[in-house]
Amino acid sequence: MESDLTEKELHLAAFMSGISEKCYSAGWMQNLEYVLWHAVINGERKYGQSYISEADIATLIKLSTVTNVWIIFDSEKEEMALSLKEWTEKFKKDVETNKRIIKG
Repeated sequence: MESDLTEKELHLAAFMSGISEKCYSAGWMQNLEYVLWHAVINGERKYGQSYISEADIATLIKLSTVTNVWIIFDSEKEEMALSLKEWTEKFKKDVETNKRIIKG
């Protein structure tokens, strides 16, 4: 839940949501956290009606490094922060199970 996030984590969540708005006119597209992390790893990519740019990626890296978290969306808790260690393990496991989550 947003209220459980620190100010810096909220900034990361808002930036991620802004990319979702830019590309899909939606506050948080399903699997947004996976698509954005895929871009962090692999570089600029098309997403919806726009692109996740190198500038977006640089900001995502900066904000996640400062906070040492990645924001995920949980259907019950809404936006929540996972440590980068927890997130990278979850990302790897989830993508191995379902590659479609990084399509966008």
